[in-house]
Amino acid sequence: MTARIDHFATTVRGLFLGPDPITREMPEVSLLDAPLSSGAVAVAEVASAPAGCAVDRLEVIEPLPGSTDAWQTREVPLKPGMRVAVALGGRFANRGVPGRGPDRPVPPGATLDLLNVGGVTGLSNDPQRPVVKLRILGGVDRDGRPALMRDLPSIPGGSAPVYEDGAPFSSLVLVVGSEMEVGKTTCAASAAVALRAAGIRVTYAKLTGTGRMRDLMRVNYGRNEGFFDAMRLAWDFVDAGLATTFEIPAKELRRRARLLLGHAALHGEGVVAELADSPCADGSIAAATDPWLLNWLRHRGLVICACDTLGSTHIVDWIRRHMGVGDENLLISGIVANDPALRREVERMTGAILLNCTSPGGHFAYRVLHHIMSRQKEAA
Repeated sequence: MTARIDHFATTVRGLFLGPDPITREMPEVSLLDAPLSSGAVAVAEVASAPAGCAVDRLEVIEPLPGSTDAWQTREVPLKPGMRVAVALGGRFANRGVPGRGPDRPVPPGATLDLLNVGGVTGLSNDPQRPVVKLRILGGVDRDGRPALMRDLPSIPGGSAPVYEDGAPFSSLVLVVGSEMEVGKTTCAASAAVALRAAGIRVTYAKLTGTGRMRDLMRVNYGRNEGFFDAMRLAWDFVDAGLATTFEIPAKELRRRARLLLGHAALHGEGVVAELADSPCADGSIAAATDPWLLNWLRHRGLVICACDTLGSTHIVDWIRRHMGVGDENLLISGIVANDPALRREVERMTGAILLNCTSPGGHFAYRVLHHIMSRQKEAA
């Protein structure tokens, strides 16, 4: 059985960018009439898109006309009848549509909820809330079995060692935050710009969250959507074979995060990495407390914590206690740094340095660059 596809969500980009890719312009794919579990790639039809949905669009990947290895992303409004390729999984979120992956294998004909713009689809935690409903048509046929995200990594596993000991020589800037939408990606982008301006080859890795390309595009290209090609220097857990890091066993999540960071370290002198939500949130805590990552930070790293309120800075104490990060390796920024009076109060309360990552004075850029260069000199 084949099905026409109107749009491919960016979270299933491994169908095109991973091993044995499907044809770039293929409007149809072969379907398997089999139950699908979390981590599977599914073809679904939009059953309903009621007004008031927190997520009513899909971030899609499309081939760039006239090129053999370039692509573009954009967001499209969803309408009943559209057929889309999505990934099954859950989402941890304080805002938007949090939900879980299917409790049991889902047969064709079942209806699931769209949880995020990147195309992760599961069961909303609030059945009364309006969400886009997707009717599952089947799984994408991959050599006689349903395509799984874990089999579609966009980065070559063989060339990216999964480190167990030691730390890469590349410097590392790890951006964390108190929750969603507090300025983490803005901090990551500012840190990347500062390092690039100093002539450092920078790569970006988003270690946790729910699949979407917006942050990769913003940090790597300075824009939320548009074209990218095989030369991009930004990757996330989707490129390592996960649609989401929510509901993933700690050992597996750490393995994928190390694969991702190892790949980024191979391609850059400096790595800017980001965690979704807060480092103690489900879906991020395993990566945030990985001894290998913490050892790297102690040798050649800096942690930037983005916060939005005075109360949210309590996450700094968690970072100190559970990640073992000392004040010499810690910087606070984010929305909380935008107000001078609040900035002074945060500095008084936490004892940590706080800088606005978007200020024209360049203090944030200088601090990041000076820290990284001094740690590299100590390690040499």
